[in-house]
Order: sequence, then structure tokens, then C-alpha cells
Amino acid sequence: MNRYRLPQIASAFLLTVFGPVNLTPLAADEASAPNLILMMGDDHGWEETGFNGHPYLKTPVLDEMAAAGLRMDRFYAAHSSCSPTRGSFVTGRHPNRYGTFAPGWSQRPEETTIADLLGENGYHCGHFGKWHLGPVKKASPTSPGNMGFHDFVSHDNFFELDPSMSRQGGPPEVIEGESSAIVIDETIRFIGEAREQEKPFLAVVWFGSPHEPYQALPDDLALYDNLPEELQDRQVKLTSNETGLQTKRPLREVLRERYAEITAMDRAIGTLRTYLESEGLRDNTLLFYCGDNGTPRSGVLDEYSPLRGLKGQLYEGGIRVPGVIEWPARIPEPRTTSIPAVTSDLLPTACALAGIALPDRPLDGIGLVDLIDGTMESRPEPIGFWAFANAGRGKKPYIDAELQKGTTPLVKLSGGTPTRNFRNLHHPSITEEDYSGERAWIDENMKLYVSKNGEVALFDVEADSAETENLANQQPEAV
Repeated sequence: MNRYRLPQIASAFLLTVFGPVNLTPLAADEASAPNLILMMGDDHGWEETGFNGHPYLKTPVLDEMAAAGLRMDRFYAAHSSCSPTRGSFVTGRHPNRYGTFAPGWSQRPEETTIADLLGENGYHCGHFGKWHLGPVKKASPTSPGNMGFHDFVSHDNFFELDPSMSRQGGPPEVIEGESSAIVIDETIRFIGEAREQEKPFLAVVWFGSPHEPYQALPDDLALYDNLPEELQDRQVKLTSNETGLQTKRPLREVLRERYAEITAMDRAIGTLRTYLESEGLRDNTLLFYCGDNGTPRSGVLDEYSPLRGLKGQLYEGGIRVPGVIEWPARIPEPRTTSIPAVTSDLLPTACALAGIALPDRPLDGIGLVDLIDGTMESRPEPIGFWAFANAGRGKKPYIDAELQKGTTPLVKLSGGTPTRNFRNLHHPSITEEDYSGERAWIDENMKLYVSKNGEVALFDVEADSAETENLANQQPEAV
């Protein structure tokens, strides 16, 4: 677990920016070693569920989970794009702490992950689906296998129908079928093996849907044949499944495919819920779902966009995502909360539930046990967001370039190649310009937003989720 340590200056710098987090986990004798399944969709925005009122999308399983468990109306991704959020999910830390500043930046080998901690305390840990924190090949120091996971069937990035996946870091192999169903089938296999070993399990399940380019089964596409005809006249950019390059297509066709992917992912989650029920596992299993960032431009329906912004922005539409927890034994009655929570909270929450001490390093998330139990009245720490503007100033690679080369192919080409390579750089001495970039700070209902150009806005996102009224001049003390 203790691979390396970040330079003290970097830790001290970020500790100053984001502040210390003091957490008290449950004592080991108070914990019941619950099973944990932590799921995440790829580019799945807050508004894109039935339970959040979408006029067209069909997500009956997620709707059932929200109706039966804890629905978190203000759940946030730690960043407005995928790789940084995914690192926060497994480390409990802000992306700037471990250098995953943007998609395609790996995390660093010395990070302590949720799988490290639970695995060293008796849990069987598995990862299934999209990784995007470095290559998944066995030699990669930031593969799931080298970041604490005992079992993994994973992809370097996103994937569509009939995906090529790496099993335990081996060469990619094509697995035929709908991608979300494949990911859940592997998760169910893993759970069965954990039961044979009589161990509690942690399954981190990261779907490749609904990231573009979109591919879906005919029956799922047919559910969205009746989208409004006027959407056919709007053109959006996305990846072509035929060429792997950018193209323009009618929004109606694109949304039909995107929504079908979301429905297929929803159905796969239903398969998992049915399995847990049939095996008597639901009561002692925390089942969680969120997105990794807001809706991308290719999926935004302008006339139904209750939040401002989209993927890549720190407005609500870029970072607020669906969030729901189902756990019958611990959440026997349905509840809805507007207390803000974030992906960085998952590691400290898992440790608290399992009775495991937190790692001796700065964390940015907090434990959500009191939120789960319905006793949290307000969030004790604010949430900081920071799209770091100067990520490329460093010259010295953190990891050898050969070890950062991906292997699992995908449709979308990058520099003419169908795989993804990663990078991470040693940061040079900190300068004043390093304190730039888009930033946001959420404290209860208030949100301070600083644009890339340094313009300051203050929003009451509880009353004004569309962030239309800038209160900065009216409330200078709050700013």
C-alpha cells in the first residue's frame, strides 16, 4: 500500500487550498463488514434519469432504487471530466493531489486506493469496466491489479458493443454482447467467487455507457422511435462508428442511440439487483450509482436542461450527477437529501462502514455514514472543485512512457490510433500562475464560481439550480 510519498511541498500546497479533513471511522466491532458495489456511468448527467424528471428517458431500475433508498439530489463528481473524477472515487482525494488533471492523465503509483485499504482488511476487491486511470495491462504500475484490486476485467477507456477487454491485465479479448450486460456478468461471477472464499466484497463497476460514440441494440433503440421530429433538424458533433473520426449527425438520431445505451445500462443494473435478491445478499450490500461528470454536448437537450453548463464546465450541469444508494438493512425507508456529497466521499465512507482506519495522508472527502443513517443535518466540510490550468508545465514524466501505453482498442481514434496512452508529469516549482483555472466552492446551498478569466459569481444553487442570478454584489461577505 505504501508505494511512494508525494513531495511534501505538493501535499502542503493542496492542504492549504482544500483544507484538512478530520474523520472518525466506526470501531471495528461496530462494523458488520457490508458488501459494497460502487457503480458509475460514463458521461451520465444529472438530468438523464426518470427519477430526475427527464421527459423521454426510461430508467425504471434506477427509478426503483431512488424510490426505495437514498436519493441524493445534489451529488457531485469531483471534476467535470472522467479521469480526474475516477481517481477521486478510489482515493478520496482531489484530482490535483495526484496529478490526474484531465482525461488521459494517469494517477500516480503511490496513491492509496479504496481497494488497497479494504483488501488488506479481508475484502475481496474487483474492478469491472472502464478504468481510465492508466493502462490496464499487467505491467502498468497504475493498472487495477497494481492499485489493490484482486480481480479485474477492464478497459483503458470507454467501449461499445462487443468490447475488447483485458482480463487480469492480459492481452485484450473481444467479449461479444451489450457492454453493460458484460460488465455486470463479470461482476456477478466475481461476487460468486467472493462468496466461495467467504469474504465480503468490494466491486467497483464502471460502465462504458453512455459515452459516445453510441451503439445500442435494436430493441432498446425502438423505445425511442418517437422522439420529437424537430430534433432531426439540429446537427451535433460526435465520433463516427465507421471512421472513428468526428462527424455531424442529426440530434434526434444521436439522442435515440444515447438514450438506448442508458436504458441498457439501467437494465444491466436490474440484473445485478435481481441476483443480489436471489442470493440473499441485498440486505447486507450497499448498492451505489453515480455519473462521472455532466452531460456532453452531444447529449444535451437544450429545452430540457434544468442545470447550467455541461461536461467540461464547473457549472452545475458539468459536475452534478445522478446519485443513489440502495441498502435495505441500513436504509429501510426511502429518503431524499439535498445535502451535497461528492465522489471523494466514497473512500472515507467505505472505510467507516468496514471499521477500517483512514490512510495517513490528506483526504478531501468525508464519511457519509451519518447521511446514510439520516442523522446528518448539514455537510461539515465544503466541497472544492478546481480545473487546474497549468497541467502541462512539467517536463519530467512521472512514469516511463512505455508503461503508459494502452492496449485495449476503442472506436474513437486518438492521433490516428485506436488505443489510449496516458501521461503524468512531475510538477515544477509552484508559481503564481498555478493558482489559475476554473474553480468552484460549494458550502451548503451556496456556490462560489470563478471563471477561467477570474470572474467571480455567487449562486444559491438550492433555489437557483440553473445559476441564473449572480449574488456576488449582493452578498460580498459570503464571497
